[in-house]
Amino acid sequence: MLGLAALLSSCGNKTFDEAFNKSFDEKMLSSCSASATRAGVSQALAGKLCTCARDKVDERYSVSEKMNLKDEQLKPIAEECKASILR
Repeated sequence: MLGLAALLSSCGNKTFDEAFNKSFDEKMLSSCSASATRAGVSQALAGKLCTCARDKVDERYSVSEKMNLKDEQLKPIAEECKASILR
């Protein structure tokens, strides 16, 4: 299934890309916010941090790259957002 998704994505299927990005963004915000609040971060601050991280991921990675994103790739982005918001 992911192979088919990657193939469709690499063909520049705009509809697929839009649907994938919408779903990815929603899941990322939800997961990030839940994780941050479990760690003791306020809901308001978690929202800012997670929105920043989502925006940076969207700027830096294509749909096919997001399909295989690793935690190691997300940690520096989270740190960037934390540094910019908490200064």
